[in-house]
Amino acid sequence: MRDVSAAGDSWPVVVGAIAAQVIGGLVPQMAPFLISGMMDGLSLSERDAGFVAFVEFLTLAATAILIAPVLPRFSYRSVCLAAVALTLLAQGASIFSTSLGSLAFLRGFAGVGEGAIYAVSLSIVASRCRNPDKVYGYFQVVWALGSVGLFAIGGQLTAAFAHRGIFAFIAGVTLALSPLLLLIPSDRARNVHRYSAAGVAAPPLIGVMTFTAIVLYLAASAAVYTFSAPLGERAGLDTSQVSYALTIASLIGLLGAGAATVLNLRWGRAIPITGFCIGFAIITIALCFSQSAIVYLVALIASVVIYYFSIPYLFGLSAALDRSGRWAAAAGSAYLLGFAAGPLIAGATITAAGYAGLAAACVAITAGAWALAMAVNRRLRETTGTGTTEAPA
Repeated sequence: MRDVSAAGDSWPVVVGAIAAQVIGGLVPQMAPFLISGMMDGLSLSERDAGFVAFVEFLTLAATAILIAPVLPRFSYRSVCLAAVALTLLAQGASIFSTSLGSLAFLRGFAGVGEGAIYAVSLSIVASRCRNPDKVYGYFQVVWALGSVGLFAIGGQLTAAFAHRGIFAFIAGVTLALSPLLLLIPSDRARNVHRYSAAGVAAPPLIGVMTFTAIVLYLAASAAVYTFSAPLGERAGLDTSQVSYALTIASLIGLLGAGAATVLNLRWGRAIPITGFCIGFAIITIALCFSQSAIVYLVALIASVVIYYFSIPYLFGLSAALDRSGRWAAAAGSAYLLGFAAGPLIAGATITAAGYAGLAAACVAITAGAWALAMAVNRRLRETTGTGTTEAPA
């Protein structure tokens, strides 16, 4: 029977985890506006603006990696409150920064706080929620809905006030969500569920395989996403039309997040993971080889739906490795590393082999991610059955 007193079944805990997820992932989500704002407001080149973003992404991912092994030993609430204070301080100071060096320094500090909060959002779900896959699906629903407003307001503030506008907006959203972090438990992480004793304690190799699978899949996804505007131009669309298409795609992307939440583990993980990997490969080929506007729009929307569908299963796979939440926290850094690597891979590949080369590279990378995920899922199925059976709702 379900233990309704378990902290992981509490909606306040889920709401607190969602708030931490949004605060920790807000900067990567708003990256296009950050780059544009820094270039316009501080007259930075593409290279310098990209460097500042790279510093923040790197410290964000590195913090999530380094904190993951020890995070369950500390109070989640204390970690979040300390991290959000650091983040707000760096965000506020960034508004008044006037040089590349000082801005990179401040954004690095912001990345430390964001990385800790992002890691908590994933770790607390793995260690305290009865059904991590479903809660990770809630994350994607929130992102799909919230991105519409975030993009609209963030774009207007960036156009009006450049980097000061977008930094102030991010700080304001962070401050507004901070009280919800108080819903996160103050005691140290512990698995409160009756079936946790049977949970798998994954060998390090299996954890590394999962980490690598997430990095690879996100790198391929980000490679296509970051070049969605040039791909649209090849199909005869201008930048404003591509921006409008992305906004619509984000709304329709709710279908993917909703499907992952409803489907959950009814079909296990192998079928959904295989499905979204095949779907992404087909969409990538369509985007890179077709120059039809209709094909581009359909493929772009489908790619967003698949993205929102895929992330809960990848995070859920990592959560199943270790119910203390260590590997789930590491999955957040894998996500960010893949997101950062994608544009580098895409740029080098397009320069060397064109968009056909990009399609081939992304399909090959996705195939590698699928193979690793299937190997991990098979190990889970052999040891605990978590790869095939539905967790309690």
